[in-house]
Amino acid sequence: MSDRINVTAMSFTEYVMSGQRGRITIVGEQRGMYLSEDRRMCGFYNPVRGAMRRAVNSPTPEREFERAFDAVDRTGQARAFQEVADGFLPWLQHTGATGVPVEKVHWSAGDLTLRVSPHLGLRRPDGSVAAVLVHLKEVPLTREAATIALRILQRTHPEFTPMVLDARRGRSFEVWKRTNTTKLDALIAAEAAGYVVHWRMSA
Repeated sequence: MSDRINVTAMSFTEYVMSGQRGRITIVGEQRGMYLSEDRRMCGFYNPVRGAMRRAVNSPTPEREFERAFDAVDRTGQARAFQEVADGFLPWLQHTGATGVPVEKVHWSAGDLTLRVSPHLGLRRPDGSVAAVLVHLKEVPLTREAATIALRILQRTHPEFTPMVLDARRGRSFEVWKRTNTTKLDALIAAEAAGYVVHWRMSA
């Protein structure tokens, strides 16, 4: 069995955002989810993720979310999906963007491998093309965590403009021009090492 740990970029971002006290808890929860034989544990947000992907090229994006509501079968999904729709749909309309394909890649830091799968590819009115990771959880996305996700996108999808969206709040983050990438890369390496330690401690 490989000693490598394989999680999504957004799971890693959640870890960064959870603070020193919460990290062992969040990794324990994530470890249980990833190693569970019940695939439903990983699929809570799948219907609304699908709705967002369809909505970017739909003439009636609201109807794509209606399909997500039709798929609700778990406690809390209806409220969560409504909050995502309330934040995402006005944001999408404001961007004026259309959807484009974007590939999934893997990126490694030590014993941690991140699956970097942008939820959206967007061609904006100015012609720029963005790769977007989407935060769907109830806890608001912090600038610090978004900056780390943006740097991971920047390194894995250099042909795209990196963007991270807090869907429930309809708030998007992009790279600050003054970002010190050397220090940021060192921080990501340290956080990745911490994730591996916490993962193995929670076994």
